[in-house]
Amino acid sequence: MFACLTTGTSKIEGLSPAHDCLSTVACLRSTGVDIELPDGTETPTAIVNSKGLQGIGAPTAILDAGNSGTTIRLLSGLLAGRPHEYEFDGDASLRKRPMKRVLTRIAEMGAEISWVKTEGLAPFRIKGGVLTGKTFDLDVASAQVETAILLAGLQASGKTTVKLPFPARDHTRRMFTYLGIPFDAPDELTTSVKALDNEIPAKDMVVPADISSAAFFMVAAAIIPGSSITLKNVGINPGRTLILDVLSRMNADIKVIGVNSLSGEPVADIRVRYNGELSSATVTGEEIARGIDEIPILALAGALSKGELSVSGAEELRHKESDRLALIANNLRGAGAEIELREDGFTIRGGQRLKGGSDWATADDHRLAMTGMVAQLVCDKNLQLEETESPRISYPNFAADLKSLL
Repeated sequence: MFACLTTGTSKIEGLSPAHDCLSTVACLRSTGVDIELPDGTETPTAIVNSKGLQGIGAPTAILDAGNSGTTIRLLSGLLAGRPHEYEFDGDASLRKRPMKRVLTRIAEMGAEISWVKTEGLAPFRIKGGVLTGKTFDLDVASAQVETAILLAGLQASGKTTVKLPFPARDHTRRMFTYLGIPFDAPDELTTSVKALDNEIPAKDMVVPADISSAAFFMVAAAIIPGSSITLKNVGINPGRTLILDVLSRMNADIKVIGVNSLSGEPVADIRVRYNGELSSATVTGEEIARGIDEIPILALAGALSKGELSVSGAEELRHKESDRLALIANNLRGAGAEIELREDGFTIRGGQRLKGGSDWATADDHRLAMTGMVAQLVCDKNLQLEETESPRISYPNFAADLKSLL
């Protein structure tokens, strides 16, 4: 998407072959963007031949975002300033996820929004056009909402400002800096942009390894006796490091080695070794945005600790691909963990063995399926996993990579 803001040819190395990324490619191609993507490679290199924002045209098909909330929300902002009508849709899971948090804001800027079936949910249509910049004070620290508004703001008259209540991942600021897209940031919670007046030359990009995917191996190494693992070139954006912070608080043997930079993003190798000494930790609402997708696998670490893991301020997990809070609590309780579920989180009391032999529901949610596949390795009896196909959404090779480490 950011390559589409530039003019020229961008080579994107290290692109994940995950379905979410491929959904983005398919949607952009439907708007006329020329993207070359070789088949059959584990981490393909994408070639984006962009004509800038003017190269984004009328759609040739409905924009199907699949399971990807990032795709549908960010593209809504990007396309809101184009003079065409776009219809967005997704799979059954994405159709349940709230879209108003983005669409009401870009509607305030001048885009026309219409709901195809149910108000607030996909499918929906956006008729782009003349946008006017505004200031938005967000009540949730959502990088997706922030970025969607800023992408619209790059096509709006006047200034567009987004203020977050708490720090969130700052990939957008870093990409703006790397590509040379002007913005103002008086503090870490506030970002402002104006319409792009000049062409932005294309630049090659390298994608760091995804810390949300790496999290499953970090926890696996921390809870499986005899484990030692080093994960290479993992993105350690300050807005994404909750998994590192919480495992450190829990006394895991975890080290960050050799911090470097790739396309403006900090990366490092992460080494985790089993020590059998996981202890208590608390995760608060102020920090939850730095790793909300990692809460399910952290819950498993809590169940295998010698203390308590308490999580609050995580209501957002009830509106992901599934109600992750309820399902992770039910799954772990069924496997033998002691867990108290609350509306915005839970408390897990470690110290019990996970007997397993129970059902593990996933609701086709990739994070829950991958958590179950790791939990399978520490339960006394086999879990009955509902399915193991959903990891293709974010990590198609997860099962094979996990098996290779055993």
